[in-house]
Amino acid sequence: MTEAVKLNVSKREELGKEKMKKLRTTGRIPAIYYTHSEKSIPLSVDLLELHKVLKTGERLIDLYVDEAKKPKKAIFKELQYHPVTDEIVHIDFQGVSLQEMIEVEVRINFLGTPPGLKEGGVVDTHLYELLVRCKAGEIPHELDVDISNLHMNESLHVGDLTFEGIDIVTPAEALIVSVTPPSKASLVEEEAEEAEEELEGEEGEETEEGEEAEGSEEE
Repeated sequence: MTEAVKLNVSKREELGKEKMKKLRTTGRIPAIYYTHSEKSIPLSVDLLELHKVLKTGERLIDLYVDEAKKPKKAIFKELQYHPVTDEIVHIDFQGVSLQEMIEVEVRINFLGTPPGLKEGGVVDTHLYELLVRCKAGEIPHELDVDISNLHMNESLHVGDLTFEGIDIVTPAEALIVSVTPPSKASLVEEEAEEAEEELEGEEGEETEEGEEAEGSEEE
């Protein structure tokens, strides 16, 4: 069973755009808790505590509203970010029961080193999370994906994966990772760096020769 992470939240009485803006200046983020059967509850969350919970990577949350003894089981349904600062500005918590089937995004944990790297290839990652359907009480911390068999010009798609007890909702044709030849741009950049290093080396040699010559003239 998935281990829920504790998060303290408070009921938010004051609503409206200006009130939420003022709330953020105090280090708290406006949020909403909702289920299919209960009335929505406006909340506020301490930003620092929120970041600690997000760093765990867990999706199942024990929400303690105003330090209540019994928590509300929930998941992070949506996090809204500021378009400029990229800071979290609002959170949607969806209330769930542990046996309820839900859809949730779970991050991918890539395992192994593709042999295509030794063949001169570059690893291009296209997906970092997968949308899956599973019981709320069985959300995986992360999904292990083995890429140790990928050679040059080979790729891995969502349809290539299967996980016990989990249905993948992300389209099967979606590309996860591929090993490709280096792009022309990267090759030109590498050649430019090599040329610059050679030039610096030549300049260093010329400087040393000049210093030696000056030293011999003084003698």
